Amino acid sequence: MTEPDSPLLADFLSGDGSRVLRSVWEVVRTREPAVLRPLARSLAVIERATEDLELGGTFVSNSGNLEHALDRIRLFDAGRCLCAAYPGLTFYQPAKEEAAGHVRIEEVVPVLVNGRPDRPRHVCACTGCGQRWDVEESEYHYTWWKWAALES
Repeated sequence: MTEPDSPLLADFLSGDGSRVLRSVWEVVRTREPAVLRPLARSLAVIERATEDLELGGTFVSNSGNLEHALDRIRLFDAGRCLCAAYPGLTFYQPAKEEAAGHVRIEEVVPVLVNGRPDRPRHVCACTGCGQRWDVEESEYHYTWWKWAALES
């Protein structure tokens, strides 16, 4: 096998859980074609290299996070906008996605539960494709966000 053509690819193929997870989160954060293209070209190799890797996880399986990152690479490879991945992971925080330039928060909608203010909902628009999203925020053991596509 030749030397991987990207540091992230080398991490995915390393067999080292901490390196793989570092790459998983890089894939989750990016929309950069220069980062994703080498991974898409090597997706089958990545899948084989990570297939039985134990990644742990306390409240959420890190294997599920790996699968989500692989799904993002598949979306990129298919030419789809990466906002389509939002419903697949509860860690996409609207404010961070806006700061990264991935969405624009169009509206913050106040929410009342039993007459008391609760966490607001966010209406976001993808800066890549324009898809609009209704984003619910809640908490259990950690804060999470649920993204639901809005009809255009």
